[in-house]
Amino acid sequence: MYRNILVPYDKSDHAKTALKTAVEMARETEGGKVTVLYVAELPDFDDPTFEAAAQMAGVARFSEADTLTMQRTFYAQQKDALIENTKGIVGDFKDVVYRVTSGKPHDEIVGFAKSGEFDLIVMGNRGLGALRGALGSVSYAVLRSVDIPVLIVK
Repeated sequence: MYRNILVPYDKSDHAKTALKTAVEMARETEGGKVTVLYVAELPDFDDPTFEAAAQMAGVARFSEADTLTMQRTFYAQQKDALIENTKGIVGDFKDVVYRVTSGKPHDEIVGFAKSGEFDLIVMGNRGLGALRGALGSVSYAVLRSVDIPVLIVK
């Protein structure tokens, strides 16, 4: 029924349950695929504290190329950690794609969802962030902002 499932993932227990649900659904659908999206908090390389630490380490100033290299390394490390964190849930299911981005979780999830690639979002009702009401603020915001079905699991 649903072939391309997006799972916003923040390593919370609810996100783990959502991923397990999505993998089970994808297994039952021929050609089913799951995309796991992790929205990481990208370090601010322009932050004065970061710059002071770099100077203390003997690095006077980062070039644009250095900053880009650090960002790529950061995303690669986050992706490796994501794969490691989810391998017990995903098991031997092969049609999983891992994506790491940064920004406001709601905005990034909605942006991915609106790409037209996905026909379902499966997400936990609460994540690791602050909570508002019965639903987490991110899940509620996503539910209101997309035109595709959203399955919110506990």
